[in-house]
Parts: sequence; C-alpha cells; structure tokens
Amino acid sequence: MKTKNLGTKFMAASLVLLPFVSNAQNDINYKVVKVQGEIQRIKTGNMLSIGEDVVSNENFDFKTNYSRAVVVNKEKGCVILSAKNDNEGSQFLPSPNNMSVRAALPTQPSEVIEYYNGEIFISGYDSLKIDGSKLLINNDSYFTVSYSVDGNEVSEKLDYKNNKLVLPSKLIENKPEKVVLSYNDEFGENGKTEFTPVYADVNVLKGELDVIFSTLTGNRDEKVTASATFINDFYGKTSQEAVDAWIKKNMEN
Repeated sequence: MKTKNLGTKFMAASLVLLPFVSNAQNDINYKVVKVQGEIQRIKTGNMLSIGEDVVSNENFDFKTNYSRAVVVNKEKGCVILSAKNDNEGSQFLPSPNNMSVRAALPTQPSEVIEYYNGEIFISGYDSLKIDGSKLLINNDSYFTVSYSVDGNEVSEKLDYKNNKLVLPSKLIENKPEKVVLSYNDEFGENGKTEFTPVYADVNVLKGELDVIFSTLTGNRDEKVTASATFINDFYGKTSQEAVDAWIKKNMEN
C-alpha cells in the first residue's frame, strides 16, 4: 500500500515539474559579441559586456531606445538581442542583413550611387562588384570620391579591376568624416551621393570576431559570412570579400 502511494506521489511530482524541465531544455545559450547602448542584467545588476554568456529566458533592462546587442549561438548563429516593441521583456531577432544572399550586380550608375549612401565600413579592401558588360567604366566614364583632410580637398578616381569598383586605400589612412562619390561621363558629372565612412578599432573588432569564430562550429566560409553580416549590422555596408581580406590580415597572420 505504501509502495503504491509512493509511486502515485512520484508521478504527481513529475507532472508538476515537467513544465519547468521542458522550459529549461528550451532555453538557448548565447555568447555576447557586441553591445550597443547599455543593457543591464536584472539578475546581477551588472551591465552586459562582450564575451559573457546569456540565456534566452534571462531578463534585461534596456537603458536606451537604441540599446541592443548581437549574440551568437553555435546552432542559430548571430542574432540581435533587443527590447520588445512594448518594452515588456526582450526578444532575439534574426539579423536584418543576409550576406549569403547576393543581390543583382549594379548595371546603372544610379545603382552604384544608391549603394554608396549612408554608412560604409572602411576596411582597406573595399570594393563593389558591378556588371561590367552593362555598366561600362573607361577613361570617359568613371567614379570619383572627394573629401576634405585638414582643410585640403582630395579627389581620387576609383580603380576598376575585374569588374570591381575599388575605393582608394587612402580613405583608411586619412579617415575623412564625409565622402562624396560622383559619377562622371563624357557629358560631365552625372549624379553623386555622400556617405559616412565607418572605421573600426582593430583590437575591438578582432575581439568581437574572435567570439564569432570560437562559438560557431561551421566551416571558415560560414564564419566569414557571419562576420560580414555582423559588420553590416553594427558598423556599415561592406562585402564578404572585404571582410575575408581583413580577417586574413588581422586575425590569421
């Protein structure tokens, strides 16, 4: 009789604990790659920082409207941790950019001008692939960048190699705050835009990409893609090829 009662009590206790066990199994562990703004961990009171481990059911206090973080999981890859729209709790969202999906190559000057608008990450290996069969680049039709350095105006023509428009490497040396990109054809200037160059602290970016590389279990190409997506989200527009070259120089030498 006692044995039967004991078994019944055990089954009842198991049913009570089952939801908690199930929730624990569904919790996902992430590692912090970068924090934008301030995010406080409710359970410790400490501010979230790079390299820390977080769990998907953890509670956070997002101190500003722009507070967010990129976190990485070996299976889910990089996701964005942010406050919900109603500020009630947090959410883990997929990246708004997808570097593995390639858009059609620019065929018109206007498409190049549209790309070079906003924030552009400057790595020193920056280029844009174009459709060279439709967008012809020659002595009469070309792109230039112009900017000011210490009160002096600098203007340079973009190199054109292997169907790629290549930004001048001096951008990363001179570090201008604003850059004007113009298209010139045989009739003169034919469209321009202004972009904001974004430069990264090499050691900071190395630390961030180290977290991605050490956490993900895929091959190198997958890790480079994840790194390029991360840079697009938190720094500025770039290409996977530029990020690959940056990693080879700064992390693999």
